[in-house]
Amino acid sequence: MAKAGESLLEGIPVITADTHGHHSLIQQAALATYEAKGVTAGHCEALALTPQDLVLLYHEHKYWLRPVQRPPAHYRTWFFMGGRGTGKTYAGAAAVIDEARADPEARILIVGPTYSEIVKNQLEGTSGILTISPPWFFPKVEKSRRRLVWPNGAQATWLPAKNADKFRGHQYTFIWADEPVAWRGDAIAVYKECRDVNRLASSRMRKLGLPARMVITTTPAPTTLFREMLSEREGLVLARSSTLENLSNLDPPYERYVRRMMGMPEGRREFMGELSFDLDPALYRGVDWNASRIHPKKAPKEYDAIIVSVDPATGEKKGADMHGIVVLGVRLEADGLDHVYVLQDASLRTPEPEVWAREAIKALEAWEPFAKKRGNGKSNAWVFAESNTGGSMVKSTIRTVKKVKVLTERAMQSKAERAAPVSSYAKAGLVHMVGKHDKLEAQLAKFTGQEGGHARDDRADAFAWPIYLYVIPKRRNTGAAGRQRGTEDAVFEEADD
Repeated sequence: MAKAGESLLEGIPVITADTHGHHSLIQQAALATYEAKGVTAGHCEALALTPQDLVLLYHEHKYWLRPVQRPPAHYRTWFFMGGRGTGKTYAGAAAVIDEARADPEARILIVGPTYSEIVKNQLEGTSGILTISPPWFFPKVEKSRRRLVWPNGAQATWLPAKNADKFRGHQYTFIWADEPVAWRGDAIAVYKECRDVNRLASSRMRKLGLPARMVITTTPAPTTLFREMLSEREGLVLARSSTLENLSNLDPPYERYVRRMMGMPEGRREFMGELSFDLDPALYRGVDWNASRIHPKKAPKEYDAIIVSVDPATGEKKGADMHGIVVLGVRLEADGLDHVYVLQDASLRTPEPEVWAREAIKALEAWEPFAKKRGNGKSNAWVFAESNTGGSMVKSTIRTVKKVKVLTERAMQSKAERAAPVSSYAKAGLVHMVGKHDKLEAQLAKFTGQEGGHARDDRADAFAWPIYLYVIPKRRNTGAAGRQRGTEDAVFEEADD
């Protein structure tokens, strides 16, 4: 933990695996059976569990939660600040279910970055509320009203953390706020509104002297919002966990990735759950490109994927910003991790959209012979472009010149948030400059990701986007249902448009 983070957390009760134990109840039972009988399999028979017991064990999350994933008996805010893959969503979903089960009058608010993220992760995800709810206490889903209703009458509604005004006029007994690190817009105003509406008291709460409570589950980030949340000291209890504590539910490639990254500043935040406010604002300054640089003659002759990344400028005047065009090759290497190879920087300045489109297509045609073939016999290569600025115009501009595979993505995060994990990936020696790309490297050395600096960020943003989107395994920690290998996901096998 960096000193800046330590002073911020000073005096807050903290739950960790070291203070409260490393193992869930089911793990403790297995360990006790091993110590008593020396068996590593057949625990059900050794414990004389009936089929009914097994069904109960399977569906009751209280047996599977590690101590750090369980809220304390008394709190106003339980802040689970953990690395990726530590089971934060599982902990938040379990807390909601337990609150609904304990209090028929519960009125619960579920908050996430967007409507789709709430449904995809907090409700229907591999660790979401609907996934881990036991059949005997499964809520009715009223999607049109964005509401869950449990058999005992407890209710939950969900709202995205986009517009603070949408929270006004409501009141809740319990709130689950997930991933505030990814909240867009005025996140502090949304958080303050959450505090204001977290004020309802049920009969059970008055009887037991319980306050309205909030559960926050997130990866830490050195932002003003985190300072605001941690300044609310009354009834605040912090839980901290690292990705390594949940390895039994993560796939081996993800573990290799975590172990490679955890020594980097961003890696300590992303995977160890450490909070540091003194990270270098120039995100790539600590990257030693020479240490991982490869001479073009020694570069791989084949890549799992070739991506021509385009960051089109917004203006069409002679003094317009640069159009960033960077070609990347992705390849699974012997260490079991995906390495990125920067093959070409074809960025240019032009007021004519067709000019940058032709340059992107020229780069694709030059490099796609080096990409592996997909199931349909075509090269696994495509053009990528962010769709926020030009929307469908980007795709249509490219296809006006030639019909090629184009994938787009709408940015839901800042440039800095995309670049931070990419910079850690590069610091770990997983991104290789093939030859020298002086202008790109110079821009990366000064890159901070601050908004309003597009003219300085064109190459850097084109460089970071595909690594963030297709390579960084930030979404690979899918619990027990994890993938077999890091980047072999749907987007690498997607059919042509």
